[in-house]
Amino acid sequence: MTSFQKIPDGTLSGIGLKHYLAGAMAVAFGVFYYLAQSWGQELLVVSSDLLFIVASGTCSLLGLLVARRWGLKGRFGVVHFGFFLGVFAWFLGETAWGVYEIFLHVEVPYPSLADVFYLTGYVPAATGMLWFIWFFRRGLTPRKLTAGVLLGSIVVVASGVFLLYPLLTESADLLTETLDVAYPSLDVLLLVFAVMMALVFEHGRFASSWLWIALGMFLTAVGDIAFSYGTLTGWYYSGHPTELFYLWGYLSLGLGFDSQKRLGARND
Repeated sequence: MTSFQKIPDGTLSGIGLKHYLAGAMAVAFGVFYYLAQSWGQELLVVSSDLLFIVASGTCSLLGLLVARRWGLKGRFGVVHFGFFLGVFAWFLGETAWGVYEIFLHVEVPYPSLADVFYLTGYVPAATGMLWFIWFFRRGLTPRKLTAGVLLGSIVVVASGVFLLYPLLTESADLLTETLDVAYPSLDVLLLVFAVMMALVFEHGRFASSWLWIALGMFLTAVGDIAFSYGTLTGWYYSGHPTELFYLWGYLSLGLGFDSQKRLGARND
């Protein structure tokens, strides 16, 4: 689905050194989580929390650079600013989560202040995605739209069966129940929007970078759904390998932001 025309780094299809490095980092994250499972819970928690703070912080910095490059004007301004605010809020959430676990010794701080930042990030991120979809809605042919709606319906039904219904029937305090329902509901929204974004472009100079961003949002939503299911069924713990979805999501978003920044520089 990517374009085979030249892009700023002089490679074809957007596949360059940074993408190979990102692939190596994705593998390294997997190796880290595999090895870290035998380090003991305390070291696992500290190392994974610090890794999340660095990954989300780097991603939010790249998002800021893109937002500054494109500005609020033009067709991409609101989109990039929304993505930056969303990722920055998630960075604050990762930092708060790390403070709870590393310094306050709270095991799986949920609910906590971190959830305020996590949930806040959904608003600008979803707004940016929706603005993008609306602006490029002509790229959503009836066939693509049907495929997106069908996939979205499957995700909604699956989430309702495996997450929302069990969550609603579980006995918990009101705050926990509210968050338990809010997260998967918002994640389903992100998943559907991410699929729609991916379907918009087939070719063109911008296709590759937007696909990376869409993939990043998709992986983030998958990670959140896994977290919700894990906390519901009791098998989640800080440092669980399913957290790789979040890290891969930040990595993918970073690639997309970096590519958009270079495209913005080329348009100056």
